[in-house]
Amino acid sequence: MAFHLAHGTVVHRTTTLHGYSAIIMVERFTGGRWQLAAGLPRDAEDLTEDAVREMLGEAADEPSPFALPPEDGVASGLNARSAQLDSMIDTTVEWLRRTAVGTDTELAWARYQSSDYDYELDTREALRDAASLLSQMVEQRTMLAARAEMRRRKREDED
Repeated sequence: MAFHLAHGTVVHRTTTLHGYSAIIMVERFTGGRWQLAAGLPRDAEDLTEDAVREMLGEAADEPSPFALPPEDGVASGLNARSAQLDSMIDTTVEWLRRTAVGTDTELAWARYQSSDYDYELDTREALRDAASLLSQMVEQRTMLAARAEMRRRKREDED
């Protein structure tokens, strides 16, 4: 885990994801707690742990949920990927369906370059990005299912 200071006041921490060190998650300390952040701001400067403890107190020592293994008894790894992916797909589809309602009407109603208009444009972009992510998840699910079937057949052939 590493700490960073952005904009001169906002403390961020970066943590490698437990089980897959190629992914680095970013959190920022705001409102008295750590929250997931989209990324580390460009102007972020490295901070020492001592400096962060001075600034945040005990919050500096709170473990990142990304660094911790899944809870005992919860399916994880190969045993959970398909079920978790299905759940994420279902949740994303439901979010898209509910969020998209009225978006075209609201954008038509909003005055050009008003905060309402900008909000609706941002909503549309979020919907497009979520739909793209949904497509990627469906592709991933199909690929995982095919690879799982290939592994199953290989094991059968070996036995």
